[in-house]
Amino acid sequence: MINVMLVDDQQLFIDGVKALLNNEEDLQVVATATNGKNGILRFIEHLPDLVLVDIHMPHTDVIKLIVEIKENHPNTKIIVLTTFTDEDAIISAIYVGADGFLLKKLKGDQFISCIRDVIENEIVFSGEVSRILSKHIMERQFNKREILENSLQNSSLELSNREIDIAVLMVEGFSNKHIAQRLFLSEGTIKNYISGIYQTFGIHNRKQLISCFRQLLDKN
Repeated sequence: MINVMLVDDQQLFIDGVKALLNNEEDLQVVATATNGKNGILRFIEHLPDLVLVDIHMPHTDVIKLIVEIKENHPNTKIIVLTTFTDEDAIISAIYVGADGFLLKKLKGDQFISCIRDVIENEIVFSGEVSRILSKHIMERQFNKREILENSLQNSSLELSNREIDIAVLMVEGFSNKHIAQRLFLSEGTIKNYISGIYQTFGIHNRKQLISCFRQLLDKN
């Protein structure tokens, strides 16, 4: 049996989700709370397997609530709920350890499916949330590329645009095969580019080369 706690300031929503979950043979709502303070007290009292919490509640720092639960009970799963896509809230919740971020407009069967996925150690996001996260990741990668390019220019080292793309992916930990897939090139072509990068840096060890890239990134 999966024990669930609901934290939401709207009692009507709590009642609806509680009825939905209790209708499942392996799910039961063991505690509810309408704010963060009561949420912690109820959590300690019941130690549920899963916490469903609304990110937007008056007088409640939900990020702090997630941190407190995760620091003391890291195996507890937390799914954050919201009625609209708030980019800052989504990124903050994921950074502090939330196991999922779902919009409340999900259909009941989708909601149940997401809960089961999280219990099985999956990370779940609804469609809009996935798009926001993808955008955030791409922006981070672009920023990293820009920083590396500027550092190379300041260090009088010259790499082509394609070599810089490969360097960023190497720093991210991608293998030659996966770099090739990301850039729609053959693995042999990627190896040739990396050989050229080795010559530019006077290095013939991948680990040392990645270390050089990281040092260049840390300069900014």
